Amino acid sequence: MIHRLALIAVLATPVAAQETMPLSDLMAATHVHGIGPGAGGVDSLTLATHNGLWAVDLASDTATRLGPSQDDFMSYSAVPGSPGTAFASGHPATGGNLGIIRTEDGGQTWAHVSDGLDGPVDFHNMEVSRADPVVIYGIGHDGRVQRSADGGQTWDASGQAPEKLIDIATSPEDAALLYAATEAGLFLSADMGATWTAMIEDVPVSTVDSGADGVVRAVDLGQGLVTVGAGGEITLVSGDLPDGYLLLLTTTSVDPLRLAALSAKGRLVVSDDAGVTWTDVLIDK
Repeated sequence: MIHRLALIAVLATPVAAQETMPLSDLMAATHVHGIGPGAGGVDSLTLATHNGLWAVDLASDTATRLGPSQDDFMSYSAVPGSPGTAFASGHPATGGNLGIIRTEDGGQTWAHVSDGLDGPVDFHNMEVSRADPVVIYGIGHDGRVQRSADGGQTWDASGQAPEKLIDIATSPEDAALLYAATEAGLFLSADMGATWTAMIEDVPVSTVDSGADGVVRAVDLGQGLVTVGAGGEITLVSGDLPDGYLLLLTTTSVDPLRLAALSAKGRLVVSDDAGVTWTDVLIDK
């Protein structure tokens, strides 16, 4: 306990931008709210955490802080096809809400873009469209779906998210398509969140992701990891997942078969075969 409290104190203290620590220490000391591709190939990930943004090197099991920010990144979404560019939302380290912020240098610096509707907002779910990078969806505590069609500058209310929302994903084919993983199933909206159709019902879906390979994947707690076809077809990939289910699923931009996620117990896990098998990055060496 003393070791953990000491690490939390270190994370909360102003430090140099290139602070590096063992990945195990970072995972023990903070909460991960988002996972994205890293800038260094298949062994590189980006973690959005309660204490800033971190670059992870899986080859050395180290984490390096990206930039000086120690804000709480409650949501993080990289812009497809634009390395180093990403949007985020959450809480400043000093308190309050961030609204929508943007980086163009891989998290070294951030600029405030807008406050969102009735903001500044604190989006816990936000994603840049995989079909059109100027379109962004964000959902706050009120469940209202906010949509920007100009890279986050202005926002409109396009609908209401399904109840007990956990995660969202956008379609790689159509910027009007939005997926919602909830405690009651997986839902699809074809009209920017105005109406929803159930694709998986009566079972929690813990995460959904539109991968770099164009495949939509979700974790159905009744089956396991599944893919979701354009016509709604649900295909099982693996029923054997670390700790029972996954959270914060993502693919890397370098190798679309390389997946990363958090297990149900918060372990960072990766797959090299599109989710059929998984390894713990800190244990299975």
